[in-house]
Amino acid sequence: MKNILKLIPVVILAVLICSACKKPASTTTANPNASQHNQDVQNTKSESDNSNTDVNTAVTNTSGFGKNSASEALSICGATIDSSHMAASPPYLVLNYDGTTPCNGRIRSGQVKVELVAGTHWTDAGAQLQVTYTNYKVVFTNLNNAYVMFNGTKYLTDVSGIGLSFLLGSPATIRERTYGMTVTFENNQTSSWNDARLSSWTYAAGVLSATVSADTTIGGQTNVDSWGQTRYNTSFTTVMNSPWISNSACGWWAPISGQYTSSTTDFTVSATLGLNTSGAAITSGCATNFKLSWTIENPSSSGSLLLSYY
Repeated sequence: MKNILKLIPVVILAVLICSACKKPASTTTANPNASQHNQDVQNTKSESDNSNTDVNTAVTNTSGFGKNSASEALSICGATIDSSHMAASPPYLVLNYDGTTPCNGRIRSGQVKVELVAGTHWTDAGAQLQVTYTNYKVVFTNLNNAYVMFNGTKYLTDVSGIGLSFLLGSPATIRERTYGMTVTFENNQTSSWNDARLSSWTYAAGVLSATVSADTTIGGQTNVDSWGQTRYNTSFTTVMNSPWISNSACGWWAPISGQYTSSTTDFTVSATLGLNTSGAAITSGCATNFKLSWTIENPSSSGSLLLSYY
């Protein structure tokens, strides 16, 4: 049971990695900016979520964050962990990425500092982590070495507490907040990124299920998941029209439900998740496809594609 409890937070945060497992194909030749923005949304979200998993792996196995015993041997691909500041107030550790080790088609470099700024145990309700990125760069070796690089700060809050009660059926919830994160792309264009999402998990009959919802209102618009400036220096807002729902039985990369829309002044791109090969919403079992739709403002045009998760 002890080993299972230690793994729960790691598995939970890994849910959000699913968007990294499938990059949408080019959506339109009429306006490549719309296609690029959709890929930027996917890459930024997925690599931020991948980082969450590394962060969680480190803090749940380090004594300065409330673990009772000494730090255990950790293995994070391409990274070393500096835990020499665990006696500081607040305690913190630093993940240093080597910039050379291949990790599932990615090579990472830079630094991620993790501070426990509220609470004494990360797995306790109300605990909060401050995560600061310094030139944290993710190179996609299978995409002509395209990359995203993060500079800025985000916060993760354990809303409900992740412990034995989760295994007994109670939901576990984590709130994420990012404000003014600078994201740099391979051509040195930059984007300013903010997000507000609430992720809840349940565990029953050996299946872990996740529901990811938007968690703020901006300018009267509810269910806002992320917002900021695109690489084209235009404002964007991504709305989660219905929560992203996935589970361990079907695979985190194959959500069974959800719909989001990302809008700029020039175009709108939407994704509808949880479809079958005919493009219909599934009513049971696992989904295989999602639909990507777009509307271009000038010149006016629109279109859609049915894409496979795999």
